[in-house]
Formats: sequence, C-alpha cells, structure tokens
Amino acid sequence: MDRHISEKRSKTSLKEAKSASLLSVYPIDMSSVISSWKFHLDHAGVPSQVPHIGYHPTVIAQYALAQWNQYLASKSQDHLNAFLTQARWLIEYEVRIVNGAGGWPISSTQIPNRYVKGPWLSALTQGLGLSVLMRAYQVTQEEPFREVAYRVALTFQHDILDGGVSTPIGEKGIFFEEMAVYPASHNLNGFIFALFGLYDYSTIHSNDQVNELIQCALSTMQLLLDEFDCGFWTRTDLLYRQLSLPDQFALQVLLLEALAGYVGNKRCLEVAARWKSYQQRFGTRLRYQITSYCRFIIHKLLKRIRANLFHQSESPSGLRVCVPITAFPVTGGMRTVLTRVAEVTTDVWKMEYLTPEVGPHAEKFIIHKFRNTGTSPFRFPTVWFYSLAGLRKLVSLMWHDAGYDVIFPQDGIFTAAFAGLAAKLAGVRVICIDHGNLVSSLSSIYHDERIHALASKHWLRQLIERFLLFGYWPSLSFLAWLAARFIDHFYVPGVTGDGVEDICRHFGIGPSRLTRFVNAVEINHHVLLDAVSKAELRKKLGIPAHAIVITTICRLAPEKGIHIALESIRIALSKLSPKLSEQICFLIVGEGPSRKQIEEDICRLGLNQTCVLWGQASHEEVLLLHSLSDIYVYSGVRGGGYSLVMLEAMASGCAVVASDDPLANVRMLEDGRGIVVPVGDVEQTAMALVQLVSDAECRSQMGHLARDYVARYNTTSLFKRVWMRATYWSSLAELLSPGKESERL
Repeated sequence: MDRHISEKRSKTSLKEAKSASLLSVYPIDMSSVISSWKFHLDHAGVPSQVPHIGYHPTVIAQYALAQWNQYLASKSQDHLNAFLTQARWLIEYEVRIVNGAGGWPISSTQIPNRYVKGPWLSALTQGLGLSVLMRAYQVTQEEPFREVAYRVALTFQHDILDGGVSTPIGEKGIFFEEMAVYPASHNLNGFIFALFGLYDYSTIHSNDQVNELIQCALSTMQLLLDEFDCGFWTRTDLLYRQLSLPDQFALQVLLLEALAGYVGNKRCLEVAARWKSYQQRFGTRLRYQITSYCRFIIHKLLKRIRANLFHQSESPSGLRVCVPITAFPVTGGMRTVLTRVAEVTTDVWKMEYLTPEVGPHAEKFIIHKFRNTGTSPFRFPTVWFYSLAGLRKLVSLMWHDAGYDVIFPQDGIFTAAFAGLAAKLAGVRVICIDHGNLVSSLSSIYHDERIHALASKHWLRQLIERFLLFGYWPSLSFLAWLAARFIDHFYVPGVTGDGVEDICRHFGIGPSRLTRFVNAVEINHHVLLDAVSKAELRKKLGIPAHAIVITTICRLAPEKGIHIALESIRIALSKLSPKLSEQICFLIVGEGPSRKQIEEDICRLGLNQTCVLWGQASHEEVLLLHSLSDIYVYSGVRGGGYSLVMLEAMASGCAVVASDDPLANVRMLEDGRGIVVPVGDVEQTAMALVQLVSDAECRSQMGHLARDYVARYNTTSLFKRVWMRATYWSSLAELLSPGKESERL
C-alpha cells in the first residue's frame, strides 16, 4: 500500500509554525507509550509493520504526539516535520461514516471478544487523532485538519449503534469506549484520552454541544470512579473487571492527574492520590500479587472445566439465548415484556425457555422443564430446591452442547442466582431483567403483606409459616448477593430516582451494571375507535353502549390496591349527578388471590350495579377492553418499574388516574397526560375520577396527549436498541459510507 506523502507537504518552516511555542504540551509523554510497540518507519516516516496489524492509526497518532512534545522541547524542525507527516496520514486515511462522521476504524483481530466481526472504532484512537489534528491546524491553519477534526468529533456525539464511540450510562450519562462494540467495556484509560481530544478540539473550535458533551462525560466518570477502585488496586475496565497491570495502574494515575489539570477537578486529584498510595504501600502491593495469582489459578481451572464439560459452537442463524423463568408461558407483565423482547430481537436472538412450570399454549416455544415438585421460589426451604434444580438442569443443557451465547434470567434473585452461577462456569454472558424482586426483598410493605396473608389460615399453619419466613428473608438476601456477583448486567424497568439504584448499591451492583429501560408498545395495535364503533364493541361484549367505562387490569392481589379503587368509585358516585352515576361501569380485569375479598368489598360498598369482575383476559382481549374504555385507574400501593398495562391504556387514548408509586407513573403522566394522586389517597383518587367523568373534552385531550407520548418514547425501535447493547454488536462495516473511503479498510 502506497504511503507516499510529498516532501513539499511534509515540511513546514519554523516561521510558518505560527506561535507553535505557545501551544500546550500533550499531557502524557507518548515516547514511553510507543516504546512498547514494535514498528519501523516507512520511507515517508510513518510507523508501520506493527505485528499482525500493519499501519495502525493509534500508533501513528501516539507517535505524532511524541514528536510534538519533542518539538516543543527542542524547537527542532525535524520533529515538527515528523509530527505533520503523521497528521497528514490521518487526513488521508480518514474513513467516512454515516451521519457525516469520520474516523479511523480498526480491524485488529487481537481482541478478547470472539463475537466481534469486522472493523470497530476506538474512542482512544479518535481522541488521540483529534489532539493531533487540532495541533496541526494551529500550526498550519490548513482547513483539511479542521474539517476532519469536525467529523471525528461527531463520533463522540453518536451511540456505538450509530457509528459512534459513545454508550449511555444511567439516565443522562455517557461514556466513551476504547473499543466501540457492545457489550461496552468502559475502559478508564481510553475514556480519558478521548476526553483530552475533545478538550483540545473545544479549545480551538469552541462548540456548546461539545462542551456539554464533555461536562456530561465528566459527571459520568465521577459516578463510575469508585467501581474502578478495588480498595487496594484498580480495574482496567468494568466489563471483564481485571486488575490493572502495574504499568496500566501507573498510567491511570497519570491520566487522572493530567485530567485534573484540564478541568480543575479536586475529585480527580483525590482519587489519583489514593491510588498512588496503593502503589506505594507494601500491604496493597502484596495483596495485589496474591489476588492476581489466585485469579490466574481460578482462570486456568475454569478454562479446563469449560474445555472438558462445555463446548461453545457458533450458531449460523444468530445468538442462542436461554431464558430461565419461574413459569412460562403464563399471562402477566413478565410474559408481555418477554414477548416484546422476542419480537424486536427475532432477527438476532433465538430464544429458548427454562422453567419448572409450563403453561398453556406452549407448543410454539422451545421449553426445557426442570422438576417443579416442592420447588416454589416463594417459600422456604423450597426456594433452595428451586435454585438447585434449575442449576442442575441448566448445567446439564450446556453440558450436552446447547451452545448458548447468552443466559437471560427473569428475576434478580432466585433465578438470577442459579443462572449466573451456571453461566460463569460455562463462560457465557448472563444478563437479567428484574421485575421488582430486588426491591421487594428489602421492602417492609412486602414483608407485611406476606404476614397479613396468613391471617385467614389455621393458627398452627400461621405459626409454621411465620417461622419459615425467618429462613426465607435471609435466603433471599444471600441469593441476591450471589446474583449480584455473577450477573454481568441488570435491566430494570423504571426511572432513576425510584429507589432501584439504592437497592442495587446495597447489593454491590454499580451504575455500570444497571440499565433502566422503558417498555415498548406497538402503537399500531391500539386503534382509536370512533363513537359508533366503540358503542358497537361494547354491545358485543355486554357493556352498555353509552356507559362511561372505567377499567383497571391487574393481578388481583393486595399490592394492586383494588380496595382503594373501589372506595374511590363509591365516593365519586356520591359526588356525581344521578345521571352520570348511572352511566359509570367499572371493569376489574384479572384473577388472583384477592378475588374473594374484592367480591365482598363490592357487596359491602353497594357497587354491584357498577362493578364487573371480568376475570382473566388474554392480551388480545386486553387491547379490546382498552379501546372501549374511557378512563384507566392504577391504584397500586407497591409498584415497580413501568406499568405496561397503563402504557397500553395511554396508547389506546384512555385518560389515566394513577398513584405516584412507582415514580415512573409521575413521569408518564406529567404535562397534562394524566392525573397523579398520592398512593393510597382515596379522596384524591375520587376527585380525579369526578373531574374526568364530568368532562368528556378533558378526557379526550388527556388521552390524545398520552397516546402521542407513548408513540414517541415507547417505540419498538428504542426498545430494540436496549437489547442490541445488552449482547453482542459490532456491525460498523454496515455504517461506513460507500466508496473510496470504505475500501481503504
């Protein structure tokens, strides 16, 4: 490959250097960094023949910055010319990416992830390149340097899925990835080098968007810094979580000190000082040596176990995903979320299910069953039987060459514990959706509910089950602790601030291992009916055509607060005119342990003519009920994540009244999209119902706002991106602009 760069372009006189002495020294001495690379300079003076790689943009950028610092120290024309030679190589071999971005994709196969196919970007390389290009632009004032730098800076604004180097952390955080593929590794050194590049870019080409990006990235880094700290040493990244080698550790300290100089951040200096003390103390160095040796032995042992017991084979038709779950297929929110996941990943995931309880209509799924006799995860000691039986079956499946690429348990405690342990034995990535179990395990409300449920039982049964609960709560805590150690990443529906982050922190799950997500709703499945169609559908289902239909759809259990909704309906009826009161029809859809109590409450409150206990409904029936309803009521007292059925009601244009627990309800219904009331507040719930029943125009406007919100923020495309980030994605080649630029790869 021709690397000829003309002598005319590679030489710039000191007079043309234009105040080069005023330009800052690059904060890290790259001479020591590039000494570890084996290369020679080609005839144009560009580093080449790095083993197995050839011309490597990272090495070229590092070499350029080493020459730059030597030029500033010596004022030697040779060093300046060598620097500009590398800068012009970066210009010439920039590759265009979609969305107007550009950069230097890397095609090295020397990577730890066997799923990575094709080229990938690196925030480290992009950041180093920016630092080179902006210095070259100041020296020469040549526009190509600025133009390419602009395109490179765009990659920091784009998600990895869109041809960028950024990945989201938490609600608003962002991290620049040294290896821009999924799952993201969160390498600290690469991140800081990327920040240096952005700072250099913003210094010369001030841009509000870039400045905001820098501040957001800094806030994210400070959020994650504690996860890199082991208490005696540091980790290089937060995916593989390996202890840093001594030279990597030293570089982390240097980078933090240099970054503190850029931003004047005391926290960076404090962390750098603490980490430097780890290097200097004999006890921490000894602990590092012992821990490293133990991890080495464990790695060798696991490698032998995996080679002898588990055989990894690549599936030509996509990733094989095993979903351990307490029961499947069964009606409920968990099943609905899984259905959405299966729909959006059908082109890349091939899902199988592992469960002790197989429900109806299971013939269209691949389901592996394990023993269910005496293995309920909701009691002690059977929770242990459940976990052990599940572990045995999952290990057996992988032993017999199931070839799973991902294990995907559906609760964060009992299922996650055995699935995480089995996955780690086999060396398989394991991600988990927690549907509220982690929060419930520490919830005093849930504990009280379990005790209250014993009230109707015989005194001897009460005594025995109360005694068993003393074993159940510690068992949950221990299993949650196991899950927190073995699960690679947790996915929890909901919003930041609802308490989930605090619970995860309690179990040792840091922000880098937690993703909050919103459920997807297929808006096209929720048709807005005109008055005539709605009346006809109601008649067909035995509902008065001109009724004002209020609906709640849930499992009939104490935490759903049906008693609150019933009391609110009673109060609302007393405040409405007789004509409006007669029009109200309250549908209670679902089944569960509280049905008998609800029937008694309906009779006690005199609501027999108003309430209809509909019973269990399929998802198709739920869609019909939403479409014929006017108002949806959510009166739960112990919520978690997002109420998917409430989102579906919003998508169907229903006006919604909901309690403020979980916090997601508040976010969904703010700005006039619904009415939020304090959890358990019967009076305010009743007043909200009176307002909506009395004002048809208000109901209609609220329903349209709610539907528009769901159509914008709960799309299947956004939902799919969550799961693309969760597993393996490295399709940068699909995002490269066609033509000459992409051919250079």
